[in-house]
Amino acid sequence: LGWVRCCAVDPTNEWFATGAGDRTIKLWDLASGELKLTLTGHISPVRGLAVSDRHPYMFSVGEDKLVKCWDLETNSVIRHYHGHLSGVYCCALHPTLDVLCTGGRDSSVRVWDIRTK
Repeated sequence: LGWVRCCAVDPTNEWFATGAGDRTIKLWDLASGELKLTLTGHISPVRGLAVSDRHPYMFSVGEDKLVKCWDLETNSVIRHYHGHLSGVYCCALHPTLDVLCTGGRDSSVRVWDIRTK
């Protein structure tokens, strides 16, 4: 088990996600608190999560320098965004544009068009 480093709530208020030091992302039922799903793919602790209210996507960032786009219909990674030179510690989605912002230990903020690979 790893410390929970971040969390995000689904815009429909059905579930929430946690990212942890054990490199996993867990999706939990918001009403019951029951674990619904565990996602793996990061090779270092997960530090940030963002859930889109416009697409069936969730984004995760971690100390492994990775920014991942998860398709929540298939529960798989469909895109990676490369550019940070060190761990990535936070992420946020724009409310109306297909834009993701990420911040990292490399003292940079990156702005990504989530429609691109």
